[in-house]
Amino acid sequence: MKNKYSFFEQLLHKMTVANPMFNDVSFGIEKNLFLSHAAATEPNIIFITGLARSGTTSILNHLTHAEVGHSLTYNDLPFLFMPNASSWFWKKKKTSALVERAHGDSILINQDSPEAIDEIFWKYQLENEYIDAMYLKSHRVKTEDVHQYKHFIRLHLSKAGKSVYLTKNNNTILRIKSLLENTSLKASYIFALRDPLSHAISLLKQHRLFTIMHKEDSFSLSYFNSMGHHEFGMNQKAFCFNDEGVNQSFGNLDKFQLDYWLHTWLNYHRFLLSLPYEKLIFVSFDDLCANPTEIMAQVVSTCQVKATIQPIRPHKAPNYHDINEPYSNELLADCQAVYLNLKSRCLSTK
Repeated sequence: MKNKYSFFEQLLHKMTVANPMFNDVSFGIEKNLFLSHAAATEPNIIFITGLARSGTTSILNHLTHAEVGHSLTYNDLPFLFMPNASSWFWKKKKTSALVERAHGDSILINQDSPEAIDEIFWKYQLENEYIDAMYLKSHRVKTEDVHQYKHFIRLHLSKAGKSVYLTKNNNTILRIKSLLENTSLKASYIFALRDPLSHAISLLKQHRLFTIMHKEDSFSLSYFNSMGHHEFGMNQKAFCFNDEGVNQSFGNLDKFQLDYWLHTWLNYHRFLLSLPYEKLIFVSFDDLCANPTEIMAQVVSTCQVKATIQPIRPHKAPNYHDINEPYSNELLADCQAVYLNLKSRCLSTK
């Protein structure tokens, strides 16, 4: 499972995306040249988030196809922090054929595909302070951090000629409280929810897959790290919400066993329960697969944005319940109780 990047592309990625000094210089140049014009736009941000493998990519793709707004794409790399200036010297690649992404989940992508690139900004702005050896730590973002984030968004929206910014980022949960409290943000927050057993099995399958990939190809691991992707693979990190008991439990579990991923599910969603749910939009993975047109129409209506919703073909949600993986029944029962609570808050087609 080798990556598709040439030696030159790998070198360029390390010199740009993975280089904080380059990001700092390029962002400064971009703001000096283009921010005065871009600042006239007050961005409307739609945060799409959830634990990995919950359906966030489908939601992002559906909103993009409905022409709701602008998302970052692979084409924004490697000059992520200078979207307007880079157009002077960096020629956009021709659109390539669609290929299945590395997850092996039948989702097809090319360089024009919307993607979860947003975390690179937060890694740069926060200087990786929330990333340690084992965990991604929850944190508060300062007013100035949000101010710079809005500059970053404005510059991309200005280039795209859009006013709505779509961001899919599994790590939004780490800074969600301070984002919700920031009154300068015009934003909607969409959380995808999947039943815990199927979700945990899907995460375990991906962890096994990407661990093999990272062992075979060192660049794929450094690529994941530079993008802030620690969902699975050799540098997988748990979310830390400042609960020492939970953190100790992670240390005692095997990442190649299902209980680790059920514990991951429970840790994430118990924290989600502590948030002001009236400010959040919950989307059920199963409902999204079975009734995508109706669910996305409700998402668009709730976010109060313009869209062109075309009929979306339903997708049969994978059911992994018959896979022979040992797990703790008590742990699953705890997950199910939280799941039923959150499921009652999801958008419904009834």
